[in-house]
Amino acid sequence: MTRAPTDDEQPTIKSVEASLNIVEELTYAGPVTLTELAERLERSPSNVLAHLRTLRQRGFVVKENDNYRPGLRYYEFGNNIKSNYPLYVHGTEPADTLAAETGEFVWLMVTEQGRGYYLYKTGGEDAVESGAYTMGSRWHLNATASGKVVLADMDDAQLDVVLDAHGLKSMTPNTITDREELEAELETVREQGYARDKEEAAIGIRGVAAPVEGLDGVIGAVSVSGPASRIKDGYFQEELPKKVKEVADIIRIKYNGASAVDR
Repeated sequence: MTRAPTDDEQPTIKSVEASLNIVEELTYAGPVTLTELAERLERSPSNVLAHLRTLRQRGFVVKENDNYRPGLRYYEFGNNIKSNYPLYVHGTEPADTLAAETGEFVWLMVTEQGRGYYLYKTGGEDAVESGAYTMGSRWHLNATASGKVVLADMDDAQLDVVLDAHGLKSMTPNTITDREELEAELETVREQGYARDKEEAAIGIRGVAAPVEGLDGVIGAVSVSGPASRIKDGYFQEELPKKVKEVADIIRIKYNGASAVDR
């Protein structure tokens, strides 16, 4: 019997792909001229210009002198999308409280298509910027404490899909890139109800994350990150995990209470 193709295997619209490739290139390359953009994409300038005109008319691309860059429509869209996530709606206030209490950065992370996205970041008075974590960026789930608590909630089939699609990317020498080692780590995360980041995403930065449970499973994670010189010993092993788990539980209660009212 012939297997039906999945959505990912179905034919795509090439013109849409071309426009999205232009948007991605502009996002990461910075302002560029039409000629530079066409060369980067290996397309004719006339073809690229046709896509740029459409994108400009819709506010997704801006032309300044001879350079093109993404428009602020994406910022508008991103904020609207973010505000629709239950973790953001119910988690920002508890995250602010935890940041004030710990003095460190607190993050709210959700997943989509097997990658992690930080929706919210709030810092206490002692928070240190590392440059590794940024709002809205995509993350491999094996490299962070938040990612590991989400992976730990997956069954074997779901885990296979994610790891087969994205692999085990190394961010530092401490990142877990061995499948068996990761599975052992995830079993520990399930048992203790939280995960630690032992300088796995950035050297000198440690973190602790706990899952936020919804009515039908984990809706994301809350985490604290800070310098390894401060997050260590008993604080790293017991005190901070307890604080993070308590905040995850507060967010869970707020979310589930609101969901029950809506039903």
